[in-house]
Amino acid sequence: MYKILVADDSALVRKVICDIINANPDYQVTDTCMDGESAYDKAKTGNFDLIVCEMNIPKMNAMEMINKLETSKINIPVVVMTTSLKEDADKAFLAAGKSSVEIVKKPFRLFSAERADLEKQVILAISRFLKKTTPKTDASKPGVDQKSRAAMPTGGGKPFTGRKRLVAIASSTGGPQALHAMIPMLPKIGVPVVIVQHMPKGFTASLAERIDSTANLTVKEAENGEMLKADTVYIAPGGRHLEIIEVTSGKYTCRVFDDPPVNNLRPCADVMYRSLIKCSFEEIVCVVLTGMGADGSDGIEALKQNGTQKIYTITQSAETCVVYGMPKAAFQRGLSDEVRPLNEVANAIAKKLGV
Repeated sequence: MYKILVADDSALVRKVICDIINANPDYQVTDTCMDGESAYDKAKTGNFDLIVCEMNIPKMNAMEMINKLETSKINIPVVVMTTSLKEDADKAFLAAGKSSVEIVKKPFRLFSAERADLEKQVILAISRFLKKTTPKTDASKPGVDQKSRAAMPTGGGKPFTGRKRLVAIASSTGGPQALHAMIPMLPKIGVPVVIVQHMPKGFTASLAERIDSTANLTVKEAENGEMLKADTVYIAPGGRHLEIIEVTSGKYTCRVFDDPPVNNLRPCADVMYRSLIKCSFEEIVCVVLTGMGADGSDGIEALKQNGTQKIYTITQSAETCVVYGMPKAAFQRGLSDEVRPLNEVANAIAKKLGV
């Protein structure tokens, strides 16, 4: 049985979370505390398999505690609860980039109809860490048998067949959580996927690893010069721009580089989208997810005005965004062909590609 520490300054919240966890036969709350300092001190004993804590816990908030655990080389996963992803956007943004952290949205009223959803979120988040008994291999991915995986080229994916198509995604604040939810919903679509997620250096490799662990596609941090392959997701490295370059007809590579920020952003989605103008893709499905500002709109508009490719844009709906900025900008400029809640975006992509 896995031992769990629950940290929250509210006695009521502690009781509710303990009840949720203890109702599962695989988990047991063996201790609780009221602040981040106490949680850190208890974690140092090595008596726990996981911590569940409130984002803004007193004395040492969740992010401060997580960073201190990492500095002290204490390897323990943390499930962080927050009542408002919008208010805690910066903290959640950084936390979601860590491979040892999961974010859970906590309802304001614990005994409302949202209680059932909280129970599912908490247990699912815990199980992502504590149900794994062996490292995931490529052959263990959902929907991929060993025979078909063995036939794929090294690095994931398979050569292009049929029409030359691409999925290009832009996201920012709230994006790590959105990508973690949406990408695993994608079936094998037979085309590459490129993502520009606004993140600082050092976070995107672990983000890719986390998403890859539950995805049908191969998910990785983009590397300079690597060839695009079908059914592979390439995430722009944090703090670096990403372009797609056509080296020969129908063969495309990633260009990862360190030019100055564009509109104070690096990576910048507009940079990625504009690079696609020079590529011979016949069809590009652009997706704009949650995020502040308007990054992506200029690039998508340039693609549509170029007129040599079929451009279809899907934007995330306002009610499912942590920040309705980037999708709103694309919608208001008439660039959005389809608006979907987050849980329908993957299906919209697959449907557009005829999958």
